[in-house]
Amino acid sequence: MKHILLMATAIFTLSCSVKLDLEGDILAGEADAACWMTSLPDGTPVARLSIPGAHDAASASITMWPSFTRTQELDIAELWNCGVRAFDLRPAWVDGEMGIFHDKYSAHVTLPAILDAFCLALDKQPGEGVVIIIRHEEEADGNTPEWGPAMGSLLPAYRSRLVPWHEGLTLGELRGKILLLSRNEFPGGPEGAFIKGWTSSGELQAQKGAFLVNEAGESAPFWVQDYYHPDGAEDKWAQVKGMLDAAASAGEPYPLIVNHASGYVGNLPDYRTNARDINTRTAEYVRSAGKPAGIVMMDFAGVERSRGKDVGGLALVKALIENNPRTLMP
Repeated sequence: MKHILLMATAIFTLSCSVKLDLEGDILAGEADAACWMTSLPDGTPVARLSIPGAHDAASASITMWPSFTRTQELDIAELWNCGVRAFDLRPAWVDGEMGIFHDKYSAHVTLPAILDAFCLALDKQPGEGVVIIIRHEEEADGNTPEWGPAMGSLLPAYRSRLVPWHEGLTLGELRGKILLLSRNEFPGGPEGAFIKGWTSSGELQAQKGAFLVNEAGESAPFWVQDYYHPDGAEDKWAQVKGMLDAAASAGEPYPLIVNHASGYVGNLPDYRTNARDINTRTAEYVRSAGKPAGIVMMDFAGVERSRGKDVGGLALVKALIENNPRTLMP
């Protein structure tokens, strides 16, 4: 436990001022967003927020080089400081630890260390809240049956911090808490909610067909666009825009929406080319529409350039944060 706490403290020792990559590109600047949730009304439904999210959030620390599994340049602390509040994490049970992976590659951090780090951050910024979406990274542990029991055993230690999902969950209820949504079931769960019907379909009706189930067995609508391997930029943009338009026109009961700007084209994942086109277009569309966007998961969140390429991740984070009204919507 002492080792985990030391790791958690280390995760949040960095700041989000300016960072340079190996080619000297400016990666991240202040998003002026360390406490953006704090300024919003308590009564705002979480489902009506526009929340910046990081796809494979911990992958910046994957040391394989060159790595097609790195979808981020900023670590968890820097993502937090730049305003990211939704984190896609892929835990696997390897060597007796619930480590975080992308595919079979380790991010060199454990899920408990990240949870402890968020608890520390929320102690300092109790007006904020966190959404975590987990998926068992079966490629890393061979889909071991030990994953479920191990997950069910480690989460009760965080129960005071975990908020159960219910239809109409407000920001006031999320403050200082972690909403944990799992794409896989595990004993004793779900703590927040299990996600049923997750899809990578390109059909909007299928994307609207998922739902959340909480510990009480209550269900709530959940829409997800995770069309991660499009034919090209226009194909992917049609998916992102389609879900943004659906989010803008959604009525009660409001669905929790996860819209992936992340993705790649070609046989070898090229996340940067997709990010250059889709992050920028999504930011512009969010600003022009001015409607709730839901959780937008992106690659290279909080950075404008990565490995010599424009990726537009800071612009998209800022556009989503600024899209949240400071007064309660009717």
